[in-house]
Amino acid sequence: MKLEKLIQQARACIQRGTGYLSHGNDGTIYAVNEKVILKLHNGGYHGCPQKSAEHEYALGTELYQQRVQVPEYIGLFSAPLRKQECWGVFMERIHGVEPSGLPSTLQLEAQRQYQEQKKQVDRLGYLISKDSKKINSNTLFDQRRRKLFLFDLVQWKRK
Repeated sequence: MKLEKLIQQARACIQRGTGYLSHGNDGTIYAVNEKVILKLHNGGYHGCPQKSAEHEYALGTELYQQRVQVPEYIGLFSAPLRKQECWGVFMERIHGVEPSGLPSTLQLEAQRQYQEQKKQVDRLGYLISKDSKKINSNTLFDQRRRKLFLFDLVQWKRK
């Protein structure tokens, strides 16, 4: 899907007040459609929303290309909303659940994948943020694909 169309869809859903999924320390998540979400950054960690969005997009793209189990990063969002320029990141929408909500056999699989991903991230030269150092924080398990995804990379760093 073209980035221009995603920006139009995202602006429309935010202005209508639809699509809200969640919020955290670094931003607010909106469902743009069944396959794409927008994380609208508040810039708290990097000082401004633009730097925050650019950091997460760059890191997420690198990790995805290295086959780390993160959502696919689609592009940057930049548009005026509510009389100010807003920045965010479009990424693949993961239809998953937190590992704590899984049946015990899938919890074990999620734990195995989490440990494997942590080792891979370390080998690739990245540091996971403090708030992502436990399996039930910033992870979702897609039961259909039997795959754990790591997300919320704003505070991750390159070594």
